[in-house]
Parts: sequence; C-alpha cells; structure tokens
Amino acid sequence: MKKIISIATAVFAVSAMSSTDAVHAQTPSWYGGVAYGQSKSNVNAGEVNDFLRSVGYGSPSTSVDDKDKAYRFLLGYRLSPAVALEAFYADLGNYGSRSNVATPFIGSVSADYSAKGFGVDLILSAPLTDVFSVYGRLGVIQAKTEASFSSSGSVALLSGGGSKSKTGPHFGVGLQYEISPTIGLRGEVETYRKLGDESTGGELKVDAISLSAIFRF
Repeated sequence: MKKIISIATAVFAVSAMSSTDAVHAQTPSWYGGVAYGQSKSNVNAGEVNDFLRSVGYGSPSTSVDDKDKAYRFLLGYRLSPAVALEAFYADLGNYGSRSNVATPFIGSVSADYSAKGFGVDLILSAPLTDVFSVYGRLGVIQAKTEASFSSSGSVALLSGGGSKSKTGPHFGVGLQYEISPTIGLRGEVETYRKLGDESTGGELKVDAISLSAIFRF
C-alpha cells in the first residue's frame, strides 16, 4: 500500500508540475469548505432477518431505512498544486431497521444507528483542463458510532444499545471545477468503513455522493 501511494503521489506531482494553469498558480494555500449529499449505509433487511432467526425468532419481517443526508466541514492546506491535506468533521446520518416477529413471541424489534466524527485525508489531484481537475482522497475518520435497540409486545432484548469510538478508513474520488482562484465546486463519491463493532450491532459502512463548495483564503 505504501508503494502504491508513493507512486501515485509522484505521478500526480509530475502531471501538476507540467501544467501552466494560471488559475492554479494564483491559488492560495489554505481553504475551507462544506459538503452535503446523500448517504447510504449497509443496514440490510436480509441480514437482520438472518440474525433474528439465529437467536430463535421465527418468521421475522424487516424493513430498513438505509439512506439519509450527510454533511462534512473541512479545512485544507495545499502542499503543492497536486497534493493537499484536509481535516474534517463529518455527520454521516441516521439509519435504522424495524422487525416484526411472530414466534416464539409476538412483537417487534427496532434498531437505530448514527455515526459522526473527525478525520484527516491526503488529497492527490491532477488537472484535466484549465478549470477542471480530478482528485482522489485517502485518510481516516475517528468516528463515534451509536446504536439503540428497543422492542414491543412480548419480545425482550438483552441489550438496549451501545456506542463505540473507533478509527476507520475514508476514501473517495471526485471532480473539481474552478469558478475563480478563490472559489471551487466539487462533486464526489466517498466511503467510510469499519465504523462501530459488535457492541453497536456490527460494523457500519456508509457510502456518500456529495457536492461541496471550496473557499480559499
């Protein structure tokens, strides 16, 4: 992995150095921004039904809410036209499942999940035209994942939920458009992995598609 990152950094750096783009030459080093978009988790109705059967509940029927809105605030510093570091805070949204069971007890089981935290990314970019560039990110997020479980009817639960603070990988790819030397727009696909653990009902994964505005200063 270290060799791949080193090679990618060199390729992007050479590509950027060969560009005579005046916009990039005037671009300030520090920037901030905000991203907002659609997120989707790995909460899965089939997996919830399988778990309920494995602990003795018969005929489970589950519906899931696996999509939400996510946002991210970021502060970045350009080390060169091709390389930057970004620190960020991300709220990845709320997700849940609702299950009805008929045997040996009649009732329902509900689970709700959320994740948010701070992270840092390495950004590698290369120009496509004078105003468009493509970039990739690779980093980590220290996220607090929370889960709460509840039941109704004659169904009893052994746990009411849990929380876990844990570091997981964060990576993505995107396209950036330069409105001016101080303002840019991004479209991005990103993913957050290995959030939570068994205390939160298993590891949570969140994918997101976002739009963001970048302001340089």
